[in-house]
Amino acid sequence: MELHLLSFVRLNDEQIDLLHHASPGCTVVCGRPEQTASVMPDVDILLGYDSQMDIDTFLQQMPKLKWIHTFSAGVEKLMANEDFCRSDILLTNSRGIHGIPMAEHILGTMLASSRRLIEAWENQKNHQWKRLTSPDELYGKTAAVIGLGSIGREVAKHLKNMGMHVVAVKQKETTEPFVDQLLPIAQISEALSCADYVIVTLPLTPETTNMFNQDAFRLMKKDAFFINVSRGAVVNENDLVAALSSGMICGASLDVFAVEPLPEDSPLWDVPNLYITPHYSSVSPMYLERSLKIFRSNLQIFPQRIGMMNVVDKTRGY
Repeated sequence: MELHLLSFVRLNDEQIDLLHHASPGCTVVCGRPEQTASVMPDVDILLGYDSQMDIDTFLQQMPKLKWIHTFSAGVEKLMANEDFCRSDILLTNSRGIHGIPMAEHILGTMLASSRRLIEAWENQKNHQWKRLTSPDELYGKTAAVIGLGSIGREVAKHLKNMGMHVVAVKQKETTEPFVDQLLPIAQISEALSCADYVIVTLPLTPETTNMFNQDAFRLMKKDAFFINVSRGAVVNENDLVAALSSGMICGASLDVFAVEPLPEDSPLWDVPNLYITPHYSSVSPMYLERSLKIFRSNLQIFPQRIGMMNVVDKTRGY
């Protein structure tokens, strides 16, 4: 079966050759949406990031579309289109490839806070030899991982190897070798109240939107450190600003925000004890190749659809 593939991400010759090997006879076109309108009527398979998916337009321009693969794990933009959700167009994503860089990012953030590395850097810039404010250890501390998918599991493994006590919250009970205590979502308050570090790796769904609000922050210890690398909308940012400014919790790190790029006038820029990174915790030179590996495996067995990896359940949104 000859398939027409369109990728909104530029692929190199070697990557395209591997796609041809997975599906002999397929055609591959790479280019941004505005550059590829002429080929869209023939497209069977579309590749790109969720943020690139103007699905309202594409459903009209791609009448033959059978499958979308996102290089991202999140598919919120696609799932916001009711016509797409009702269609039989297959959707796969790249969940499972983000664990290594995101776990390292989280661990780096925790070490930077615990060992006061930002304070040391500021002193260095000012040519000041000063003792740091109460450097601490991660060893023996409790981390609560909220959401135990592939990212959460990798985070749990890293933290357990640092000698931390790991509590995790997930919907279904499973056997988790790097988790000391697994709690259902109904007992999230227990996890929040015992944790020195609260790490959010949840998908964005109607149930998780604004989950971390004033009530959640009030449950945490005063010396708790909050980290969100999932989606900005799971956090009520105004409530986080209030929690940090009042000393309700001691610090936080955000890699994702309700509005991105973060507006210049956002109060988050000036809130005390907050680390801001520009949504890059998953960035890695291995990112695209890891996503394409999932796609190539699926391409070999498409269109039968049986046994394909990372198929998104449109009723659940992930």
